[in-house]
Amino acid sequence: MKHLIAKLTIVSLTIVLLSVSMSYSESYDSIRAEYRKLTTSAELQKKRINWEQLIRRFSRFIQDNPNDPSLDKAMYLLGRTWDGLSLASGSYQDAQEAVAAYQQMVERFSSSSLADDALFHAGRSAENLLHDPSTAQQLFQQIVTSYSTGDMVKQAKSRLAEIAPLTPTSPSPPDNKPFDENVGSAPTLQNIRFWSGPEYTRIVLDLSAPVVAKPVALKGSNPRIFFDLMYTKTSPSIAPDIPILNGLVKQVRTAQNSVEKTRVVIDLNKQADYRLNLLKNPYRLVVDILGASTSVGISSASTSQAITQDDDITNILNEQADSIPVLHIPQEQHDEGIHLIVVDAGHGGKDPGAVGPGRIFEKQVTLELAKVVAEELRSKLKVKVLLTRSDDRFLELKERTAYANKVGADLFISLHANASRNAKAYGTETYFLNLSKNDKAAEVAARENGTSMQDVGNLEAILFDLMANAKINESSRLAAEVQQSLIKGLRSNYSNIRDLGVKQGPFHVLLGATMPSVLVEAAFISNPREAKRLTSETFQKRVAAAIVEGVKHYSASIDQVAKR
Repeated sequence: MKHLIAKLTIVSLTIVLLSVSMSYSESYDSIRAEYRKLTTSAELQKKRINWEQLIRRFSRFIQDNPNDPSLDKAMYLLGRTWDGLSLASGSYQDAQEAVAAYQQMVERFSSSSLADDALFHAGRSAENLLHDPSTAQQLFQQIVTSYSTGDMVKQAKSRLAEIAPLTPTSPSPPDNKPFDENVGSAPTLQNIRFWSGPEYTRIVLDLSAPVVAKPVALKGSNPRIFFDLMYTKTSPSIAPDIPILNGLVKQVRTAQNSVEKTRVVIDLNKQADYRLNLLKNPYRLVVDILGASTSVGISSASTSQAITQDDDITNILNEQADSIPVLHIPQEQHDEGIHLIVVDAGHGGKDPGAVGPGRIFEKQVTLELAKVVAEELRSKLKVKVLLTRSDDRFLELKERTAYANKVGADLFISLHANASRNAKAYGTETYFLNLSKNDKAAEVAARENGTSMQDVGNLEAILFDLMANAKINESSRLAAEVQQSLIKGLRSNYSNIRDLGVKQGPFHVLLGATMPSVLVEAAFISNPREAKRLTSETFQKRVAAAIVEGVKHYSASIDQVAKR
C-alpha cells in the first residue's frame, strides 16, 4: 500500500497531462470558488465530469505555479476533490487517488497547517472506502507522532482507539515457516478471520497473491453467498466449517472442489446485502455482509453501524459546506466494454525465441498463432484487433506494450511457446505481471525476457514502483478465464492436455501495460508431441477459439461488475 499511495496512478497522471493543454492560468481563489460551488450543489455532484474538470484545474495550477504561496492549499483541495468524487462514485480507484493526492501534499508540505488534515482524511478514505484498517492506522498514528500539537490529533487518537480492537491479532508465522508467497505458484488461501455485530459482519480471507473471485448470492429459505477462488489452494490449517452464529451469518465453509478452484460459502441467517473487495499489501479478500440495503460505506472500525460520511470544508475556507451525499454515479472515465485488443506474437527477427525439434522457431509459431487469434477475435467478438508485428521483425519488449498503450487497447495478449530442458515437460499455462519468487516462474520469465535469473531479481525491485499502474486484479481475472477456456477447449479434442494453471511473473513484455494483459504459453515447443501440435493449423485454430472464449467470458464478467 505504501508504494500504491506514494504515487498518482495512471488516471490522475493522465488528467495532469490533459491539463497541460489548457492555455490559460487561473488563480487559486477562482478555483477554490468553483470547489465551493461544486461541494454545495448536490445536482452538480451527480456528474463525474464536473469533478474531473475541477481536478484538471487544480492539477494545472499546481503544475504551473510551483512557488505560489497557496500551493499547499491547492494540493490539499485536490485531495479533497478526489475524496468527494470517491464518495459520490463509490469507486475504489477514486479513493486510491484521493489517498495518493493527500500523501503527496504531506510529502511536499510537511510543515503546512493542513498536513495533519490531509493525513486524517487520507486515513478516513483508507478506513471507509479502501477497507484497509492497517493503512488507516499508519496514517492516524503519523498524526499523533508528527503533529501532536495539531488540531487533528484528538480525532486521530479517537479513530485509533476504534480501529485497534478490530485489527487482526492472528499471530505471524514463525520465521522458519514463511508465508506461501511464491507468487509464481497458485495463490493460497492462508487464513479466514471475521468480526461481527447484529447488522454487520466482516469476513477477511488472507491470501498469498491476487485471486479471481466470482460471487453469487442465493435467496430463499437457505440464503447464502458463495464464490469460487480460481486456481487457488487452501491451507490445511483452515477448518472446513467456521461458525460465526450471530444475527447475520451462521458459518463460513470452504472446500477445494478441484485443482481449478476453491469454493467459499457464507451461510446466512437471513437475506443480506454484501460487498466484496480485493485488497493488497498483504493480499486479502474482504467480504462485508450488511443487514439492510445501504449505499453508505461501511467502516472497518465499527461492527454495527455505517459511518456517516462528511465532507466539511476545513479551516482554509473558514466556513462549513453541506455534506456530500453518497451518490452512486456511473463511471464516465472509459467507455464500457472491449473494443480494441492488441495481440502480440512473441519474439521475432533476430530473436528466434525457443527452438524445438527440427529447428522449429518459437517466433514463427507465435506469429502464425497471433494471426489466427486476431482473425477469430474479429470474427467472433466483432472487435478491432491489431498485431504488434505481422511479419518476421524484431521488436524491443517495451515497444510492444508501448504500442498497445498508444492505440488505446482494452486488452493485451502476448502469445508464446514454452520450453524446458526436460523434453518430456508439457502443458499450457497463462501468466500475468507480478513479482515472482518462484524459481520455475522466474526461469520462464528470464527466458522470455532474454535475461538472466539475476536480472529477473533486479526487475522485482522496480516493479514495486510500477505495481500501482498494472491492472493486476483485472489481468488475473483475464488470465483465469483464458486458461480455463484453453484447457476445456483443448481437452475436448486432444489427449495429454496438462493444466499448469495461472501464474505470475515479472515479464518485460507485460511491463508498462495500462490495460489488462496476459502472456499465454500455449504448449511446450521443446516437447516433440506439443511441438508438432504447435505447427498444426488445426491446433492453432483450436487454441485461438479457446482464447476468444476466454476473452468473451472475461468481457461478460466485467460487464456484470459494471452493471452491479
